[in-house]
This record gives sequence, C-alpha cells and structure tokens, in this order.
Amino acid sequence: MSSELFLYTEDGVVKVSDMAFQIPEFRDFRRYDTTTNKVFFYSAMSYIFYVYQVFGDDRSYMYNMSLTQRKLRAVKFHTGRWTKVEDFDDNKWVQKCVEIYLEISRTRSEVLFDAFKTDIDHFMDYVQNIPHTIKQSVSVPVKYKEDGKTKERIEIVEVDISNTEERLKALKQAKDLDDLYKRLLADVQKDAKMKKVNSRRFENPVEVSKINISDKEFPIAAE
Repeated sequence: MSSELFLYTEDGVVKVSDMAFQIPEFRDFRRYDTTTNKVFFYSAMSYIFYVYQVFGDDRSYMYNMSLTQRKLRAVKFHTGRWTKVEDFDDNKWVQKCVEIYLEISRTRSEVLFDAFKTDIDHFMDYVQNIPHTIKQSVSVPVKYKEDGKTKERIEIVEVDISNTEERLKALKQAKDLDDLYKRLLADVQKDAKMKKVNSRRFENPVEVSKINISDKEFPIAAE
C-alpha cells in the first residue's frame, strides 16, 4: 500500500486523503483534537509527511537527510506555532498515527534503510572530527649540571604525533558502510518498483478483472 494514499501535497500544502480517515488512529486524532479548526491535527500531519514520507513519488524534499535532521527542519519550517520536536514526539495521538503509518506504508527494506541513514550520518560526523595529530606523552632524557658534574634525568613531555592509523581505520569502516548503503538502497528501489506495479494493477480494470475471488472468502451474515 502506497504512503501517498494517506498524505500528499497540493500546491505546497500537505493534505490528508479520505483513505487516511478510514484508519482509526487518524480518525480519532482528528476527532479529539480540541484546537480551533483542528489546526494541531493538520500541523501534525505536516510533521508526519516531512519527517516520515521519504519514499515514493510524492516524498518529502528532506528524504536524503537523517531522521533527526528531518525532525528539526520540520518543526522549524512546517508546523506553525508548534516549534519543538517534543510537541509531536511526546504526543500520544501523533505517535499512534506515526506507528500505524510506518507499519502500513513501509517495507522492511525501507525501515532498515531509513534507520541506517541516521547511523551513517553519526559515523561520518565522527570521522570528520578525528584529528590529524594527537598528543602523546614521551620520556625524554635531559642532561644537567649539578655540583660540577653532568647528570641526567627523565622528563615527561607531550608531543604531537600523526594520527594516520586511526584515520585510515575509520575511512575503511566508512567504505564498508558505503557499500552497505548501496546494497540497502538497491533493495529499497526494488520495493519501489513492486509498489508501482501493484498500484497500477489495482488501478487498471482489466488487471482487476483477472483476480479470482471466491464467494467463500467473504463472511456472510446470518439472516
């Protein structure tokens, strides 16, 4: 089932489809929202769209960002007077909608891929912050004169040494993560093609007529 069937954009505004209101979590949230004109409900729908609709043709323009980045940008630009991530992440009605939305609209590959983007972003931040040199304490013999005699003592000093080994190790890990990213992306793209094929089948009356359904598959109420 395509996520576009629930939330979509029209002239830059996030809209909620009639199908979304068939889902109890969405329907109940709107019903019990006490804000004027249900403005919090619709702000939450914008939040869900921009943060979580990152697959499909009508996807959030933030699809390539990590989950954390999408949340921060969504509340900054798209949710009206609710400007904190906690306004939505700590709200039980919003979270129920998020949970059912993800359960229905995403494949397992899409769930893994989106979670992995956050992990890889954190790792890339770590790699970029690895210093080229590090401080290391070394023992240095120091000669000095005392009572006319040359003596020697050991002093501990800090020197800058190359941090190449750690940087190369991290870059190797980054390459492995990039390879995994490409494999997960290929799985997601395969799922996207299947979604389109299935969508076209149910939109085409000829294809629908080919589906054989037995009357026995539907329960009939007793008279």
